[in-house]
Amino acid sequence: MDSCYVKKGLIKGLQKIDGDKSYIPDETLVNFIQDWLHIHKKRERLTKEGKELSTEDKKKLRALDKKKVDYMDNLIFPALANLTYFFEAMAASTRLSNGFEDEVEEVLDPRKSKDAAKFSGNRMRMASFQFKRNNLARLVDAALSIPMKNYERGKPITDFRVGLMYQLLEIIGDNMDRVISNEYSTSQIWHSFHEDFKKMLGWMALLTRTVKDTPKEYDRKLQFEPIWLSHKAPNGGWDF
Repeated sequence: MDSCYVKKGLIKGLQKIDGDKSYIPDETLVNFIQDWLHIHKKRERLTKEGKELSTEDKKKLRALDKKKVDYMDNLIFPALANLTYFFEAMAASTRLSNGFEDEVEEVLDPRKSKDAAKFSGNRMRMASFQFKRNNLARLVDAALSIPMKNYERGKPITDFRVGLMYQLLEIIGDNMDRVISNEYSTSQIWHSFHEDFKKMLGWMALLTRTVKDTPKEYDRKLQFEPIWLSHKAPNGGWDF
C-alpha cells in the first residue's frame, strides 16, 4: 500500500492544537483523493505488467471517477464561490475591509514578506520556498505547479497554468501601479516601474504563446456577477 494512504476517520474538520484553532481538509475529500490515487496507481502498475484490474477494482475505479464529479460540484466549486464573494465584498467596501482587516490578514497570511523584501537585491531561484507555510502563498504555489514530468526538456510547455501566470502578473501589475502611483505619482520611480514591468510581461507573453487553447466557456461557472456591479450582485444588490 502506498505510503501516502491514510486510514479513514483520521482527518477531522476543526481541531485545537496547543490551544490554537487548526483547520485541515474535509475528511471525505482526503479519503477520496487517496482512494483515487491508490486505484489509479494500481491500474498503471498492472498495465505495465500486462495485467488488468480485478472486476471489483474496476467497479471501484468507475465509482471513484463518478465521485470526482460529485466533489467538484458539491465541495470545490461552492468553496470557490464563497471565497470569491467574500473577497469581492472586502474589495468593494472600505467599511467591510476595515472591519475584517485582522481576519483577512490571518486568512491570507503575509508573514515573512517584509523581512524577505529587505534582501530582494540578492534574489535566488526558488526564493518563494520561504513562503511555503503561508496560507495564500501555499495555495497559489500549488495551483500554479506544472507537472514538469509531462514535458521534455527544451520543448514548449503548453500547460494552461502558464496562461494563469500571465493573468496573475497583469493583476499584480495593476495593483502595484496603484500603490506606486499613490506614493510616487508620476516620478521617475513610477516610470521605471512601468519599463521594468513591461519586460516581465514580455517574457510571460513569450511563454504564453504555446499554451493550449482553452474553451470560451466551461461547464462550471460562478453564476453571479462581480460584487461591484451592485444591481446584479447576490441578494439583490450591494450597499457600499
